[in-house]
Amino acid sequence: MSYRELVFTVPAEIAEPLGDVLLELGALSVTVEDDAAGGYDENPLYGEPGLSPEVQAWDRSSVTALFNPEIDDSGATEFIPNLLASLEDAGFKLAIPQEKQVEDQDWVRLTQSQFAPIQIGKRIWVVPSWHDAPSDPNAICLAVDPGLAFGTGSHPTTHLCLLWLEEHKNLQSQSLLDYGCGSGILAIAAAKLGCAPVVGTDIDPQAMVAARSNAEINHSVISFVLPNENATELAAEAKYDIVMANILANPLQVLAPALVNKMRAGGQIVLSGVLARQAEEVISTYSQWLTLSVWKESEGWVCLHGTLNADSKSSISGQAQKKSSKLSLKAILLGLFFLLLVTFGEHISRNALLPTLAPRIDGTSNAVAVTTFSLLQQFDEKLCRSLGCINRPVSDFAAWKIISANLALENSPEALKTPANQSTLQVKIQNRLAINILWPYLEISLTDADESELKSIQFSPKEWLPANWQESHPDFLREGAPAGEIIHSDLPIALSQNTAGYRVRVFYPQSTTPSPHLTNGN
Repeated sequence: MSYRELVFTVPAEIAEPLGDVLLELGALSVTVEDDAAGGYDENPLYGEPGLSPEVQAWDRSSVTALFNPEIDDSGATEFIPNLLASLEDAGFKLAIPQEKQVEDQDWVRLTQSQFAPIQIGKRIWVVPSWHDAPSDPNAICLAVDPGLAFGTGSHPTTHLCLLWLEEHKNLQSQSLLDYGCGSGILAIAAAKLGCAPVVGTDIDPQAMVAARSNAEINHSVISFVLPNENATELAAEAKYDIVMANILANPLQVLAPALVNKMRAGGQIVLSGVLARQAEEVISTYSQWLTLSVWKESEGWVCLHGTLNADSKSSISGQAQKKSSKLSLKAILLGLFFLLLVTFGEHISRNALLPTLAPRIDGTSNAVAVTTFSLLQQFDEKLCRSLGCINRPVSDFAAWKIISANLALENSPEALKTPANQSTLQVKIQNRLAINILWPYLEISLTDADESELKSIQFSPKEWLPANWQESHPDFLREGAPAGEIIHSDLPIALSQNTAGYRVRVFYPQSTTPSPHLTNGN
């Protein structure tokens, strides 16, 4: 039996609707591809979470429809003219399509033939279930089939992690957490190389199904748990000798505190999924806790490695001791504050010391510090009245937390007809200190697929604060943001055609201090 394949070459804007109509007219399947694929004018199409391409097609798209003559009349001589007439009735006036005959094959066997055993280093082999294992008695075979979850060992990032595990000989009885485990291939390799206990976690329930199945096939004892299962393996007190994460650079930066928090003192962290040009940025993010370095590079990807020193004062697990020293420092600073307030004047005292000494509104500050600061504020107000100083809000980057930032594309048919790629920047921002803080400016930087900046857009407080909030707080510029205030704002953004990512930050005009509050949307 053979199938009849018809290929239509059409503009981008009608590729998807044409595919829908072809399916309604009996096509078994429809695919849309770049008609210039492989040529000098090939046009890559990028889609990122929260920022999909405006049109899911290429400037010149090939729409391929597959028909089965045994279940429809696609083998008839008049089939193509009749099909074109039906398409014209649906609003598509098209030229005669190219035609191909597709012979029936053993599609399962054809698919399997594309996945041969993969050798990693000297000992590790990734062997699909339909292949024989290598004869080498020292080989460590991982039986992993392509399926529901990412991770077959073929990608350089997975390859680098497996290579790291193979080349480290002291894995016996070392506990390991595979964060973003996918198919479970890294956790399985770790277990076979002697790590115990081994835990894998992923936000995708399908990944858990695949990982547990693969672990059973490989006779490996591994706990695979979802982050929302409240499992003891992911409890706050659970620490690991090795934390391994093969995801992407941006999530690795966002998850940095959580990943470091799972490390035991003296433990190791292995990060992959990072492009070579992104390495310095990831290393910088983790530098407040430990020193990362590039362990190996492969095909433009790098594997980063670091160790959490046993006496590290900057590790998250040692924050309790650090907070104690901070309280002592605050007590000294509080004592000096009164002298500095009078000696150096209103500007230095209010704009530098008040934000430094102010407790947080999330309940993490010591009760003594909160009470002391309340008394200090009362004294400051009385002193300001006697000295005639202006009781104005202070500016402080550390006060602000961008809780979330999402660039949501407008996917309505009306939006797609406009020349501008209209989107909405949805931002949630909070003043975390127990004092009024001067409203900051917001800046969104749009980047292309190479993370080069395309455009920078700045919003003053009057532009980004919601209109209804401004109406209910007419003196907001003078009074500043109240302690703990959370603002939700939706800002219209016109995107460039080649926009593929974004970053959001807060800043104060004419300030030379960079803001640490960055939210990446890449």
